[in-house]
Amino acid sequence: MKIGLVGSGGREHAIAKVLCKASLRDSLYVYGSHQNPGIQQLATSSLIGEMHDIQKMDEFFSTNGVDLVVVGPEVPLISGISDRLRLKGIKVIGPTKAQARLEGDKVFMRDLLRRRVKKGSPRWKEVRDITSARDFINEVGQVAVKPIGLTGGKGVSVMGVHYHSIEDALKKVQIALEQDGVVLLEERLIGEEFSRIAFVSDGKVSAMPVAQDFKYAFDGDQGGMTGGMGAYSMADGSLPFLNKEDLQEADSILQLTVDAIEEESGESYRGFLYGQFIATAHGVRVIEFNVRLGDPEAINMMALLETDAPAFLSDLADGLLQKDKAIFNPKASVSKYLVPAAYPKLGNEQVVIDLNEEEIEKEGFSVIFASIIQKQRALESLGSRALAIVGVGEDACSISEKMEELLERIEPPDLRHRRDVGDENIIQNKIQKMSSLRSKI
Repeated sequence: MKIGLVGSGGREHAIAKVLCKASLRDSLYVYGSHQNPGIQQLATSSLIGEMHDIQKMDEFFSTNGVDLVVVGPEVPLISGISDRLRLKGIKVIGPTKAQARLEGDKVFMRDLLRRRVKKGSPRWKEVRDITSARDFINEVGQVAVKPIGLTGGKGVSVMGVHYHSIEDALKKVQIALEQDGVVLLEERLIGEEFSRIAFVSDGKVSAMPVAQDFKYAFDGDQGGMTGGMGAYSMADGSLPFLNKEDLQEADSILQLTVDAIEEESGESYRGFLYGQFIATAHGVRVIEFNVRLGDPEAINMMALLETDAPAFLSDLADGLLQKDKAIFNPKASVSKYLVPAAYPKLGNEQVVIDLNEEEIEKEGFSVIFASIIQKQRALESLGSRALAIVGVGEDACSISEKMEELLERIEPPDLRHRRDVGDENIIQNKIQKMSSLRSKI
C-alpha cells in the first residue's frame, strides 16, 4: 500500500515510525513544510510545500498513486484537504472541512456543545467590543481570553496566570478585537488538565490512553505558552489525579460531540478527535477540541501503539473501526521536547546540533525529530521545538528520572527542556491539588 503523510513535525515523525514499523513496510510519501531528517529516512518520496496549499498536496499524492493519506497538522484539514482527496477516491485519516471547524472556530465549538452536547462547557461569551468584555469579566471573575481561530497553542491568555487585573485582560481583548473583530471569553477553570485522544469512524469512538502535556515554557509552569514541552502517560491508561467518573464523563462528551458534528455536517467523521479536558471540583469541562493528534501527546501514544497501523487506519478510513484492534502497550510513557533557549519566541538564528543518537537508543529511549533539518552531516534547528526524547517503561517517574540522567550527559548546549515532565513530586502535587479541590465541594 502507498501511504501519504502530511506534515513534518515531531507528531508526524512519530506517525511515520508506526506506519513503517513492519519489516516489509508500505511505501511512504510525505508532504511537509521542511525535510525532517527522521521522516526522510523512512520516506520513498517527499515534497516541500505550504500547509494550506491543498492543490499542491492533492497533485503530489494523486501523481504518486497514494492509497491512504494521514493528515498530521490542522491547517490542511481546515483548508479542506480531506474533501479534495476523497473526491479522487483516496482514503484519508482526517475530518472534512466542515467538521474541522471544531478546531478552527472556537465559537462554533462552544455553540455546538451548548446546543447539542449540553454539558462540558464553562460559562463563555463571544464579544465584539470592550464594554461587553468588561461586563462579562465583572460577572464571572477571572477569564481566559481566546482568539477564535488557530493559535498553535500559543494565543490563549489567562487571568491569574499571565496577568491579574481586569485592565490587563481588556488589553488582551483589544488586541484580539483589532485582529479578528471578535474574541471568545471563558470563565477560568481551576483543576488539572488532561488529554483524551480517540480514533473516530462513522460514529464509533475508540479512546487512547490518557496523557497530560506541559504547555508552559519552563519548569513549574513558568514562562509563555508553547505548543507543548512534553507529556506523560501512566501504565493503567489513566492519570493518578483522575477518578473513574472523570474518564467516563470525558468519553461521554467525546461520543456526544462526534454524534453532533456528524449530524450537523451530514458526513461521517473519520480520523482523530483530541479532547483537551480539565478535571475540576464540579466535574470535567472541555478546554478545546482538536481534529488531529496532539503534539506532544502523539509521540507518547505512537510509542505505545502495538496495532498494525497501516491496516488499522485503512479500515478506519473505510468506516470499519474495530475498537478491539486498537492495542496499546500497557506501560507508562514520557516525552520531553528539546527547544532553543528563546523558544517560544522564534528567531532567525539556526543552531547547529550535535546529538549522540546511539547513546540515546542504548539507554532505551528514542529520538523524534521536529523543527530540524539536516545540512550535509549536521543537524540544524529551525527555531521551534527541535526534537523530542521519548521513553516507555513501568512508571512515568522512573522514566523521567532516567531520562534526566541521560540528558545531563548528552543535551546539546544550545537546547533546553523541562525537567519536571513526569517528575514524581509534580505528580504528587497534582494529586493533592485535586484531592483538596474535591474536598471543598
